Formats: sequence, C-alpha cells, structure tokens
Amino acid sequence: MTDCIFCKIAHHEVNSRIVFENERIVAFHDLFPAAPTHLLIIHKRRLTTLDDVPASQAALLGALISTATALAKADGKEIVMDA
Repeated sequence: MTDCIFCKIAHHEVNSRIVFENERIVAFHDLFPAAPTHLLIIHKRRLTTLDDVPASQAALLGALISTATALAKADGKEIVMDA
C-alpha cells in the first residue's frame, strides 16, 4: 500500500523524528502526541493486525515490547499501553 504513512516512515520516504531503528523495527515520535512522550514502534514490514504475524515471526512481538521498554527506561519513563 503506497498510501500507508507508517510504511513511508519505515522506508524513509517521509521525514520523522526516529529515535531507534534496526533491521526490523523503527521507533519514532508521533506527529500528534497524546502525551509528553509519545512514540510509535512498528515493524518495517506492513502488519495490519496481529493475525498478519506468522508463527515463525512470533519473536517479533517480544522484540517490539523489548524495544518499547528500553526506550522508556532510557528516557526515564514507564510504559503505558492503551487498549
């Protein structure tokens, strides 16, 4: 999907304030933050729902949570997950 803003950010087609990136994950500041520190942490491959994560990639979910935890701790924050 070429209109996906998250895909464009992940592939550096749209400027964003990236705070972490590796071969699978990118974390960046939300353009319209709902909190003083509001980061979005996404997989570089488009995953619309959790059903899109194959069983062989289940460790990815742990990597996303670990990244969130590390970034929050580095910033002296706690993680708040909104359902």
